[in-house]
Amino acid sequence: MNQLIIVTSKKYEKNKSYLFLLTYLKKNNISFEVFYAPSIDYKVNYRDFKLIISFGGDGTALRAMHLAWLNKLPVLNIGLGRVGYLVNNLNEKEYSNISNFSRFQYSFRKPLIQNSNNKQPAFNEIVINKISPTRLLDIEITTYDQNVNLRADGLIISTSLGSTAYNYSAGGPIIQASIESIILTPIAPFSKFPRSIVLDNKTDVLINIKKDQHYSIQFDGEEVISSISDDKSSYSYKLSNNKIKVLHTNNEPKLINFLNQILR
Repeated sequence: MNQLIIVTSKKYEKNKSYLFLLTYLKKNNISFEVFYAPSIDYKVNYRDFKLIISFGGDGTALRAMHLAWLNKLPVLNIGLGRVGYLVNNLNEKEYSNISNFSRFQYSFRKPLIQNSNNKQPAFNEIVINKISPTRLLDIEITTYDQNVNLRADGLIISTSLGSTAYNYSAGGPIIQASIESIILTPIAPFSKFPRSIVLDNKTDVLINIKKDQHYSIQFDGEEVISSISDDKSSYSYKLSNNKIKVLHTNNEPKLINFLNQILR
């Protein structure tokens, strides 16, 4: 039985740290299978494995977390990203914990889901984007029985974990990842709208896209829907009640690492 899944990219095949990881696993007789992103078959059941390891940047980590979510497995993200918020840089001593990964510390992460569909999680963000270059999107946002109208290039619906990704680039706030929340950040708004709205983890958000709007919806950077609304199109968003176990090397907030990198 294979014990580990490694999710990585072919560009790391000759990387010194990656080769060290493979050498360590072989030396300790830990069986593994390598999956190269983005060509991962998420429909296959991988629950006979014990742990998923990603090796790469935050994009690779998100794919590994998606796979971990579908198969109810823990995930360890080992990183080489330029600005890594989701990944760990392991030293040689910490690699020894892989053979007994209960030694790692861990946290739980909840994704955003659309229309109560747990098969399509978004751990960073869901983005509703206009496709027509010359038209704005007309969106109605409903939460806590209150309606807000927005005309903009799009809308970012982000988790706290994803607050340092597209949300940050669009001018949204950085939220410590341990705080469960939903962040609504407009993309180039035309109508008057707050820079962002931060909602609590129990919030349900309903998005109505008005008639004849050409739009796409992306989950963690991957397009899931591309459509023209015949009539009003409605989508609901919330944080899932379920979660995945994410292993890490220490309890220091990764926010510190992120800020140290972007403020150099």
